[in-house]
Amino acid sequence: MNQRYRKRNTAAFTGVSYFALAAGLFLFCLGVYNDDWELNVKGYYLLCMVLITITCIVVQKVVRDNSEDKEMKLENPKHRMRNSAAFTIMAFAGLVIGYAMFFIGLYNAPFQLNVKGYYIAVILLISYSAVGVQKVTRDNAEDKEILAEQDARRDIQG
Repeated sequence: MNQRYRKRNTAAFTGVSYFALAAGLFLFCLGVYNDDWELNVKGYYLLCMVLITITCIVVQKVVRDNSEDKEMKLENPKHRMRNSAAFTIMAFAGLVIGYAMFFIGLYNAPFQLNVKGYYIAVILLISYSAVGVQKVTRDNAEDKEILAEQDARRDIQG
């Protein structure tokens, strides 16, 4: 019982997750800003980037909630799921729509292949790091609660 709970993410991993997301968003915006596209085209790609970023975070949350809720439902059949089936479907649909808008727009754009590759690489960086940031944020919040409970128990036990 003397074992101390070990945090799931190191400070380095947490920092790298946030840095990767910030770098991806910065690089995407920098690319859009420096291209000589019309304003509506820039807005389209920024909108796609925002939609993909947000839906990556929501999908990661939904998947994790649903996984945790299924485990809890086995222990307690009356446990209420946090996400409805409709919300789960909408989260995945939003992500698919975001990627479809982005890739269809990019496929039909008169850009050189290296420009298309740049935007594909950066949107994948944003997608992966958005999921990582959501995971890290949630893990760290849960870890903080668990460590606080352990400290309180230790204080009570003397």
